Amino acid sequence: MSRADHVRVCVVGAGPTGLTTVKNLVEAGITDIVCHEAQGESGGIWVFSDDPDRPSVYENAHTISSRRLSQFPDFPMPEDYPDYPSNRQILAYMRAYESHFDLGSHIRLNSRVADVSARDGGGWVIAYEDASGRHTQTADYLIICSGHHREPFVPDLAGDFSGEQLHAGRYKTARGFEGKKVLVVGGGNSACDIAAALSRVADHVSLSIRSPQVIVPKLIAGRPVDVQFSKLRKIQSRWLRDTLLKLGVRLAVGPYDRYGLQEPQGRVLRQHPTLNTDVLDRIRHGTVTMRRGISSANNRMVKFSDGASDEFDTIIWATGYRLGTTYLSRVCPDWSEAQQVPLYLKMMMADVPGLFFIGLIQPVGCIWVLADLQAKIAASEISGKWQRPSDMAMLIERDNRRDALRYKASPRHAVQVETYEYQGELEAVLKELRG
Repeated sequence: MSRADHVRVCVVGAGPTGLTTVKNLVEAGITDIVCHEAQGESGGIWVFSDDPDRPSVYENAHTISSRRLSQFPDFPMPEDYPDYPSNRQILAYMRAYESHFDLGSHIRLNSRVADVSARDGGGWVIAYEDASGRHTQTADYLIICSGHHREPFVPDLAGDFSGEQLHAGRYKTARGFEGKKVLVVGGGNSACDIAAALSRVADHVSLSIRSPQVIVPKLIAGRPVDVQFSKLRKIQSRWLRDTLLKLGVRLAVGPYDRYGLQEPQGRVLRQHPTLNTDVLDRIRHGTVTMRRGISSANNRMVKFSDGASDEFDTIIWATGYRLGTTYLSRVCPDWSEAQQVPLYLKMMMADVPGLFFIGLIQPVGCIWVLADLQAKIAASEISGKWQRPSDMAMLIERDNRRDALRYKASPRHAVQVETYEYQGELEAVLKELRG
């Protein structure tokens, strides 16, 4: 018998990263796999629900990475899918992937992991809840695939706003906002998508962005922007790549002040860019009004840092999520305010064996394609084909020093990676395995 026949693996989450993790474990010969999914369906946030308490994409969501660069290498998307598939198409693709690789037998739906603790002698004790109550199970390895859209972050608001407030995670559709004055706070993909969608039904939409933000159209010269960006990976000089990227953004967008946006400084990829064509169009058509950061609120009046003010019925906080999950409180430190995470390859803690994080990354591109490579590495260690390096703590510190020079110091960029460089790091590990 191989080592793979003697281990049990617990996977948390059956979204895209959880599905590819189970697939790679099975391909490595590991058969004792239990994947807990808190919801009644696999697919993670791509299962649209109008229940505000159920994490999901909003009704009109599409991918921000292109079809070509969002498909698993061993399972291409249908040729009739558009450049940027809708949430319904992505869900259909994930369901087809699950069926093709026969993953369903390993997935327990409506099974929510509530607590994890270390088991004496190694491994894990997992407490989970389903329709019949609370239970425990043990596992030799634990793989977290629940992503980082779990704990909404809402900054403190000076003063008192008497209108409606909600986090973007609870926003589902533009219906119901007809005739309202809405303020969307944030400069990321969700903020821009929501502002653009609301501008078609609301009486007024403002978008408050506190600091300079790189917003790039999803198509450049008729091709998806990530496909165009992928051509730069062949250039060895980082300086030249950064220069060409900055020039390309300038040509595609023009001066940001023409949109009422602050001009970003430094490298384009110093912070996570926003890929959105629609919001730039809506700004120039006057249906989305740009605002600076909020300084205070009084009743329904909101004052901004540049001295401007206006009244709003609703504030939507598209201000991201905190890292971490409550069920790991006995295993991991609190990373909710961390500007970096102590993970080797953004996957493994140096002092906690048998634990992997798959998909806990923020690339400029598709998470689950990179998660497929991460899962291959995890499966290789579990099956005994690979050993994590003995100097992991030093390697983590080295990589974090490098990233501190590259990315903006903020919790939003704690798990930021440069897609192709990170892909190369993962592929280098896998290449060693192949000899």
